[in-house]
Amino acid sequence: MRADPFRCADSAEVRGEPLYGTASFVRRWLLLEQPGSWGRDALTQSRLRSDLASGLRARAQAAGVRIILIRRGVRLSSDKRQCYFVRTDGCGLYQARLELDKADDLLDVNLAPLCDGGVILEATECTEPVFLVCTHGRHDQCCSIRGNQVSRVACAQQGVDAWQCSHIGGDRFAANLVCFPHGLYYGRVGPDDVVRLMNDYTGGSLSLDHYRGRCCHVFPVQAAEYFARRETGVSEIEGVSLSEWQRTSDGVTAVFSLAERGELRVEVRVSKGAKERLTCGASGTDPLPVYELASCTSA
Repeated sequence: MRADPFRCADSAEVRGEPLYGTASFVRRWLLLEQPGSWGRDALTQSRLRSDLASGLRARAQAAGVRIILIRRGVRLSSDKRQCYFVRTDGCGLYQARLELDKADDLLDVNLAPLCDGGVILEATECTEPVFLVCTHGRHDQCCSIRGNQVSRVACAQQGVDAWQCSHIGGDRFAANLVCFPHGLYYGRVGPDDVVRLMNDYTGGSLSLDHYRGRCCHVFPVQAAEYFARRETGVSEIEGVSLSEWQRTSDGVTAVFSLAERGELRVEVRVSKGAKERLTCGASGTDPLPVYELASCTSA
């Protein structure tokens, strides 16, 4: 009898692995519309020419920018492409859109301003939320199995700028939703959850039940923010902001500013848990990070 295939998202859910402190650490983004199928490495294994893909990757790496491919579905569209430039730093949010006649035109765009707090001159700043649902099945099957169900609901919402996207990290937490410009990550999102989460974000609040973290913070600080919100009940996105943080002998100490409520000092212990297969295709196991609240006091 054939054994059931291993599914990393099912396994993580069964063992009750916490979601907080797991958002990919990224501060600058380039979202490029590229319809059609994507291979495991979406940028180089899509319908983009190989020289264009390698050129874009080199320019993005030099500027510290992560490239994500987006699409409405697998269907082909016109030659024009939508492109978004996003900076998710807590102190300098920025999001702008550019319609490209062809993807090659990106090679003429200077990405350096995303690093130094500037703007992309060719693009138009936009403040309306942009939502991504990972459906990158060639990278991990759970993202296809779970992500496609969620993306169909998200992309069908009128007046909502929602897209399917390539790998954004945390396959075992599929379906994954990312909300820009803040770069909020949600995991284990189901078709019945996604509209509520998008509406909450548009209204300026977040939901802890699916919250993985904010991508401009390192993992332990994401966990600290989660604990700060859980302990205080503050759900407004701008209601909790990081003032400072430092590493300690066994974790981190982070100080958060709470709107009209002073400052909160959160101490988090970091350790290693059991070893698990973290993706569907993993050949070995890795220890799970464990974040524990040590203390939460007024600063």
